[in-house]
Formats: sequence, structure tokens, C-alpha cells
Amino acid sequence: MHVLTTEQRESLQATLTARADFLRDRNARALDQRGDGMLGLANHSEETDDDAVADLETSLDTALLERNVFELSEIMKALERLNAPAYGECAECQESIPYARLQANPMATRCTACQSAHERAHAAQGHPTL
Repeated sequence: MHVLTTEQRESLQATLTARADFLRDRNARALDQRGDGMLGLANHSEETDDDAVADLETSLDTALLERNVFELSEIMKALERLNAPAYGECAECQESIPYARLQANPMATRCTACQSAHERAHAAQGHPTL
């Protein structure tokens, strides 16, 4: 089993922390678009006379916030795991996740081979067909 060095863990922690800070700032700006000091999404109905366009823009804003909140949650979980001895170990095969993969995605819980197998096994789920 490959053990991450202190420098590698610190680098991953800095990456995760910087991304978390970016997402928090982005969410705060998205919720402060009204400019009146009250938190809330922008009222797109005031920007356009087309209700369908306003609804679409609001849906996009909401989807982006949800994605950011989900990623932020995954970052917090990775930061909690970071100092555990098992961090960097694949949840499926228990082999070491290469540092290069962790640099690319510090939230990774599977090695590339196991992640690929997981994605192939679950590819059809969530994609309804007619």
C-alpha cells in the first residue's frame, strides 16, 4: 500500500480548501444577485417579459446552486477523510489510488479501474429511454 507524504496531503488539503472557498463565494454571489442585502435568487421575471425564459433561467440558477452544494458536501467529506490512514485507498479493491488521480480529483474514492467499472455498471441507471 502506498502512503501519501505529508506534503502530498497538505497539497490536496490546499486544493480542496481553495475549491470549497470558491464554491462558497460563488453561491453567496448567486444568492445576493438582488442587491438588496436579502439573500435570494435573482428575479428573472423582472428582466424579461417572457415567463418561459424567466422560469428557465431560474431553473438553471437553482441547478447550479444544487450542483455547487453537492460538490461542497463531497469536498467536506474528502477533507474529513484526508487525515485518515485509508485516504487514498480505493473503496472497491483497497489498492492505492495514484497521487496523480488524487491531484486531479482529491474527492476520488475509487482507483481509475474501479471507477470505470462502476460507471459501466451504472451507466443505464438514471437515463430513461422510451
